[in-house]
Order: sequence, then structure tokens, then C-alpha cells
Amino acid sequence: MFESKPPSSAGRKGWSLDTLLGRTAEPVAAPAPAAPAMVAARAEPAPANDLFFRIGGFLKAHPLDPTPVNYDLAYQYLGGHNSELVVAVEAAIARDGVLLANVAEEISDAAANQVSSELVEKLIDQAHQSMTLAASLVGQSRTDAKAYGSALDKGAGALDAGGESATRALGLMVELTRTMIDKTQNAERRLAEMGTQMESLQGDLAEAQAVAESDPLTGLANRRAFQSRLVRAMAQAQAEGTPLSVAFCDIDHFKKINDNFGHDTGDRILKMVADALTDGAGEDAFVGRFGGEEFLILFDGIMARRAAMRVDEIRDELSGRHLVSKTNGEPLGTVTFSAGIAQLLPGEADGDMLRRADEALYNAKNGGRNRVIIHGEE
Repeated sequence: MFESKPPSSAGRKGWSLDTLLGRTAEPVAAPAPAAPAMVAARAEPAPANDLFFRIGGFLKAHPLDPTPVNYDLAYQYLGGHNSELVVAVEAAIARDGVLLANVAEEISDAAANQVSSELVEKLIDQAHQSMTLAASLVGQSRTDAKAYGSALDKGAGALDAGGESATRALGLMVELTRTMIDKTQNAERRLAEMGTQMESLQGDLAEAQAVAESDPLTGLANRRAFQSRLVRAMAQAQAEGTPLSVAFCDIDHFKKINDNFGHDTGDRILKMVADALTDGAGEDAFVGRFGGEEFLILFDGIMARRAAMRVDEIRDELSGRHLVSKTNGEPLGTVTFSAGIAQLLPGEADGDMLRRADEALYNAKNGGRNRVIIHGEE
């Protein structure tokens, strides 16, 4: 079924959905001879000036717009600075013959999220170290207090006995008390410092976590964050017997928008659609960007028919907008999207639910686009 998808989505589907949903990749022609040459050239260390020209050649060969994101991707790929990115780029070139713009965007997003994840792990490690130190300090204070109490008991016994030993015992008790006061004050100071550090780490961790789980362009939850939310929602729905629906949305003819008006305009369209989905889905829905021009909406506690009505209202409102370029006032026409809806089945896995939503989306695309279809009701 999926082999006959429209050309505008074929390359994207091969990258974003086949791996996640376990599809068998469609056979592709052997890569153009230029691709192995670029791979071989990347392995050779090069002076900065040479790398600069190779980056330009890489962008021109595929072709990719000379945006900062694409420059960074080419720099990391040709310089071998990110092994996972290199593997992803070479796999995409081997599959499609060239590095498609939407695939390059997804690889760059994944690399950015990987960096954010590493930062989160670093902050968690720092927080763990601070908590271990705090626990050690509290434990030492408890030991000092116990020793202090034992010494006081002995001193009290000596005082009760009277005589010269009582005088010495009193002096030792005073000295011991001063020492204990110093230790207590020092412990309080260190705990206060660690408390301040923990508050700062907590803020940094929350910020890094938000970055790691957010799509940098639209601000929506990214693929990883959406899937995490989906797994939790599915477990709750299965346990409580409540409905759960998911919508797979795809902007129609998005490649033509980029080709005709440029990627800056394409980015503004993506933000506009993201805002429309967020505003129209409702407070009980969770919206994420799956990648490229694809979006997902999770409807918790809502059946497929009601979810489809909400999505269709968004589609209808969006298709009624007549857009104009901000740079030159040129009419951009209208922007539409297609959507597929699936409702959770008993005992169903998250991958199966997404696959059914994608099948419904495929039928919506094949049926003429700019429409919403519920899986099983085509």
C-alpha cells in the first residue's frame, strides 16, 4: 500500500515512519557515483579553507539551501564531528541518491536533541553528586552529635563525682561544646550552599529537559517527547478503559511551498500550522511535531469521531486563510493539510496505533488531500 504514496511524501515517509513503524523499505536505485566520492572525501582531514569549499560543494550537490542549519550539518558530516549524524546522512544518501531537504532537517533536529539529552544527563549527574555530598554531610553531623551526646554524659558523671576531676570535666565540656557549635555552623553553611546549588541545578535541568523535548522551530513537543506521552496515555487508557485517539496530520504539497517560496516561508507555514493545531485541538489534547511537515495530536479520553470533528474544524479554518508573503506581498495561496485518525484498540501497542493513523492519512492523501479520515471508515 505505502509504495504508491504521492511523490511529495515518499522520501519523508521512508525516513520518518519506516524505521519507527517497522515497515520494509522500498528498494531504491543505487546511489549516484558522486555520493561515495563525497563519503571518501569526508574521511580525509582537510584544512579549514578546503573544508569551507567542500561544505559549499556538498550543499550544491544535493541540493540544499545555504542556511545556518544546513551549513552546520555539512560541517559536522564532512568533519566527522558526530558519528551518528554521519551514519544518518550516509544512509539517507544511499537510500535516496541525494540528501533531501526535509531529511536533512530531521537529521539536524535529531542531532540537536542528542546534544540536549547529553546536557540533561550531565546535569542529572551533577545533581546526584550534590545529593550524595549532602547525605554524607548529614550523616557526619549525626555521628558528631552522637559523639557529643556521649561526651556530655561522661562529663555529667564526672561533675556528679565532684573534686578536681569535675573541674577538668567542666572545662572539657565547654571546649567540646564550642567545637560542636563550630561543626554545626560549618555544616549549616555547607548545606545552605548546596541548597543554592541544587536550586540552580533544578532550574538548569528543567530548562535543558524542555529543550531536549521541544521542537526548536515550532516549540511543540518533539517526536521523542510525544512518544513518551503516548506510551503513558495508552497505559492509563488500557488500565481505566477510557478512549484514546491520535491524529496524524501532514501539510499538503509542502515541498512545493519550499520550492516556490523558499525555506524561510516554509518555516513560517510550519509555525502557523503548529499554532492552528494547538489552538484548535483543545486543552485536553497534546500536539507534537513528528518531523518535516508532519504533526501528531493525542486526544486523551476522546473517541475517534469527536477527535476527527475537531481536526476537521482546524483544517476548514486553515484552508480559508489567504496568505501573502511578508517580504514582497506576493500571494501564497492557501495552505491545507490531510489527517488520519485512529482510536486505541484493546491490547494495542503504540506502534500499531500510529501505523493505523498513518494508513488513514495515506488514504486521505490518495483521496484528494485536504480531508480527515478515520481508520476503518474509509
